[in-house]
Amino acid sequence: MKLDVVSREEFDIQQQVLIRTREKLEALTARVEALEATLADKAE
Repeated sequence: MKLDVVSREEFDIQQQVLIRTREKLEALTARVEALEATLADKAE
């Protein structure tokens, strides 16, 4: 059985990429919610 193993360095790099991606997603989600709220206020 052959296992595909990544180095600790590669793992740490990918972990940091994931953290940054999650932060960007949260920021974009907040922007969309703010824009939706603004549009809802203007529609009233």
